[in-house]
Amino acid sequence: MERPKKAVANLLSSPLHAIVGLDLLATGLILLTHHHYFFWPPWPAWMPTVENNIMVSSIGVVTGLGMIYWAVSSNKSIKLNQILIPTASAYFTLLAVTEFLHGFFAPLGTPHMYTSALSELIMTLITLYMANTSPTRLDR
Repeated sequence: MERPKKAVANLLSSPLHAIVGLDLLATGLILLTHHHYFFWPPWPAWMPTVENNIMVSSIGVVTGLGMIYWAVSSNKSIKLNQILIPTASAYFTLLAVTEFLHGFFAPLGTPHMYTSALSELIMTLITLYMANTSPTRLDR
């Protein structure tokens, strides 16, 4: 019974890590199950292959699980945090840029791309805030 209480206490001390981790996990799983989420009209043909690749989704899933692990862990590794936060920020930025470009190049029938891009941009700002206030700054 003590372990779940400690995990909840750790989680409450790092709620942004848990929130970002859940968002990354959900986004990665959605992209993992929808192999045609990204399309690119009509050029270049290799772009949707790269964007819909299993590796892109897996980065989101693994980073999300890492963030959740870091949030509930009692041993908050500064090195792991220094890897997770920039990876999450880069992942959200990549998705936001791609979704804004989809909305720009294929505006008909893609209003959800603008909404998703705005959400990803907000998550990027949250990860940048986390990088500024995170315990990693104490390591210097």
